Amino acid sequence: MNIMKIMANKVTKVMGNKGNQIEILHGIDLQTSSGEFLSIIGPSGSGKTTLLKCLSGLVQPTSGTVKIDNQLLNNISERKIAKLRRTKISYIFQSYNLLPALSAFDNIVLPLRLSRQRINKTKIYQLMNSLNFKADLKQLPAELSGGEQQKVAIARALTMKAEIIFADEPTGALDSTSRQIIFDQLRQLADSGVCIVMVTHDIGQAAQTDRALVLNDGQVMAEVNHPTEPLLISAMNETKKAII
Repeated sequence: MNIMKIMANKVTKVMGNKGNQIEILHGIDLQTSSGEFLSIIGPSGSGKTTLLKCLSGLVQPTSGTVKIDNQLLNNISERKIAKLRRTKISYIFQSYNLLPALSAFDNIVLPLRLSRQRINKTKIYQLMNSLNFKADLKQLPAELSGGEQQKVAIARALTMKAEIIFADEPTGALDSTSRQIIFDQLRQLADSGVCIVMVTHDIGQAAQTDRALVLNDGQVMAEVNHPTEPLLISAMNETKKAII
């Protein structure tokens, strides 16, 4: 039985100072369950990353509510959100967020160390091999290409065995072969019961998810169940017409 993992109700987000404020998100409602692979697509500046950050507790919404496993994230203490990140959720950042002083290997296993979990070095190397990682895990992030840094960031999220993974353009810096390898890893996790919420510009990948939300101007303009590329392209085009 699928269990409700994320519930957002009338979420808004306003950015900027008084007199120069912009409403990024306009009353978004969203629900997703265990084992569901949800993609969020839309043009640049539509609020996708801001929504992902609100859903994951990285950013507090201006109004509305967000719950993970029925736990309200609004005004949650740093201690409680830190515990959630150690035990239930992982985040794949578009900007990688690797610690520059740590090797690739140490960046990958850092969440395991913080949560006092056992580190299986052999499994880490097997995972990196499956991700088509060609560099040396002893290297620092600055010594890696953007694509290899992204694989390290993805591996860091995958090793946590989280119940929910938030992925912000997880394959943006990768070649086409590596993109499909990473996507297949996420697809397998969803099939095993993990809730995946992915922001992407890749219509082809979104078409392989269970459900897609089309965002524009901070609003959910369309929801597509069992998406295909033609359905998503049509939804995107209709969204543009609605905004115009």
